[in-house]
Amino acid sequence: MSGLITLGRLRADERGLALRALLLVATIRVALWILPFKRLRRLTGDGKKVPLSVSHEMPVSRLVWAVIAASRRVPGATCLTQSLALHCLLTRAGHHSQLRIGANKDQAGKFQAHAWVEYNGEPLLSSAGEVASYAHVLAMEDKLA
Repeated sequence: MSGLITLGRLRADERGLALRALLLVATIRVALWILPFKRLRRLTGDGKKVPLSVSHEMPVSRLVWAVIAASRRVPGATCLTQSLALHCLLTRAGHHSQLRIGANKDQAGKFQAHAWVEYNGEPLLSSAGEVASYAHVLAMEDKLA
């Protein structure tokens, strides 16, 4: 119920963004279960194949906020789900960004992977300290025209 109250207090453009982000995060979460990553990457990479409009005036910080808020309401919205959604929204809004996937081993030698988005060389959804220990495995550039 508190989520609906919060949604009602937003400006119309932010409310629309929040709803679009929720739809996008949920769709990507399901798509990660049923589609090969390569195909999903093609669908979200340039943002043009995703039928969501995002204002070019929307600040990057609000796009990040929308993905974080949506991810709290989508079960299993991992760092990969969130990063794919944010990368797609940033591309749709005309912001150049890169999706990064990195890997490392923890102190016990257990393999770990993490996904994040970089905008102007800074990580979004994760701190610089969080991503510093990961070796880059994949970098996905947007395809802005």
